Amino acid sequence: MFKKFTTLFSGAAFAAILPAVAIAHPHVFAEARLELKSTPQGTIEELRHVWRFDELFTATVMIEFDMDESGDLNDKELDEVANTVSSSIADFNYFQNIDVNGRDVGFKKVTEMAISIEDGQLLILFATVPAEEVALKDAPKIGVFDPTFYTAIEFYSEDNMVLIDAPKSCSRKMVVPDPDEALAQNEQNLTEAFYDTTTENDMSKILATRMEISCS
Repeated sequence: MFKKFTTLFSGAAFAAILPAVAIAHPHVFAEARLELKSTPQGTIEELRHVWRFDELFTATVMIEFDMDESGDLNDKELDEVANTVSSSIADFNYFQNIDVNGRDVGFKKVTEMAISIEDGQLLILFATVPAEEVALKDAPKIGVFDPTFYTAIEFYSEDNMVLIDAPKSCSRKMVVPDPDEALAQNEQNLTEAFYDTTTENDMSKILATRMEISCS
C-alpha cells in the first residue's frame, strides 16, 4: 500500500532524468501557501507550507489508506499518510529550495506533518527549518516545486506568500517566471549533457514560483 502511494506521489522520479518536454504535464495538482517566519534577528526561523490537493488525487489517497474501508480516514490512517508523504518528499528537499547568492541551502528533517481531508481535498501542513542560518538581508529566494514535474504546486495569489515578523526594512514579492524568458536566460545550462547527468532536473527550479526577499 505504501509503495503504491509513494509511487503515485513522487515515484515519477525516474522521469526526472528525461528532457523536460517529455514530463511537462503534471499528474497531481496542489494549491499552495507559504509563510516565512522570521526571527527577531532577521533570519529565517521556519518556512510554513500549506498544500491543498485536487479531488482526484485525494480520492486515490482515500482508497489506498482507508484500511478499515469506512469511507473515511481515521487518525491512525491519517498518520500513515503523513509518514508516507514526509518520507517520500524528504529526498527532494520537501519540494522547496532556498537560494542564497546562487547557493542552495538544505533543510533539517521534518518531524511533524498535519494531514486532513476537507471538502473532498487532501490538506497537508508542515514546517521546514533551514540547515544553516539564513539572513533576510542576504536576499534569499525560496522556490516551491516538484523537481520531477509530477506534482504541480501552484500559488494562485500573491497573498499566499507571506512574510511574518520580519524587520520593517524587509519585504517580499512573489515571482512567477515567464517560461520563455526563464529558458532563454538559462539556455547555456540546458544542454544535452545537462539532461544526461542531472537526476533532479533543475528545469523545475528555473520555472518555479518563488518568494524573493529584499531588505533596504
